[in-house]
Order: sequence, then C-alpha cells, then structure tokens
Amino acid sequence: MSILKPLALQKALGQGNTGGIYASLLLNHSGCPIAQAIIEGEKPAGSIATHIWKTHCHSGDAMKGGELMEYMLIECEKGKVIVGGAAQYVLCLFARDNVESGILTTKFTVLRDFLKPALKSLM
Repeated sequence: MSILKPLALQKALGQGNTGGIYASLLLNHSGCPIAQAIIEGEKPAGSIATHIWKTHCHSGDAMKGGELMEYMLIECEKGKVIVGGAAQYVLCLFARDNVESGILTTKFTVLRDFLKPALKSLM
C-alpha cells in the first residue's frame, strides 16, 4: 500500500507555476482538492473545471476518433485553463491569457506524466 506525501506532491505541482501559470491543482472527481500549488492572491475555480471534465467524460463528448480525450483547453475571459485526467484524479492548470496554448499544454502533459505512476500506485 502506498502513502501520499502531500509536501512532495505540492512541490511537484508548484514546479509548473512559472511563466504565467499561477495555479496547479490535483482534485478528486468530486472537485475536492487533493493537493494544490497556488501563487498568493490567486483564486482558481478547480471544482468548476473538474465538473466540466467529468460532464464531458460521461456524455461521450470525450471521445475523439474512438479514443478518449486526454485533456481539455478552455480559453476564458481572464485566462486559460487546462484540465484532464491523471490516473483516478483530475489535474488542472490555470494560466494568464498571455500564456501560449502550446506552452500550457506541454507543461500539463509533462506534469501529468510525472505524477501518473505515483497516483496509480494509490489505487
């Protein structure tokens, strides 16, 4: 049985908070935070992003060419959000609107791939 190390998880999430990305959150499928790294003064809405992801996964909209969608990039009025599955959890990154979508997607993918083996061992 594996044990989750909250400080190590928060530190790993915090490494992505550079270059306009101001929050990285790991949530369960109910939208409750498991771990988070947020730059002071910011207030991301992780539970909303989780709900959007869960709705798409259950509605069949997450299917893309017969394969499950890996992530969803949402451009909002005040920034961008990328949300996707990481093992049995949901990973969200929040960025300012001047962050390039490719940079945000790459940071998300690297962070998700780094966390996935450890999170799978918790199942």
